[in-house]
Amino acid sequence: MKDLPKVFANPINKKVNNNNSISYGKLMEDRSPIDVKEKIDKIFKSKDTVYSIDCIISLETGPVKHTIIGKTDNNLVTKTQMTIPIKDILDINLA
Repeated sequence: MKDLPKVFANPINKKVNNNNSISYGKLMEDRSPIDVKEKIDKIFKSKDTVYSIDCIISLETGPVKHTIIGKTDNNLVTKTQMTIPIKDILDINLA
């Protein structure tokens, strides 16, 4: 083994700054609007509810309790005649 040739190693003449900072692109939880729409559809298809549905809706500002009376393609309509955009809803559950 003493007869092996020498290996060339390129000299490093500068300061190396590899991997000093890293970033991770998935810091926030993924929220899927499809899941929220499916939950809303299940709530409206339930045989237990006829007209008004008491729900806790989680928004970016926090959870709020509303009584839902209707749904359009993009909004939920509450008993107090508010419209809540479905795209802004993080989660929805029965109260």
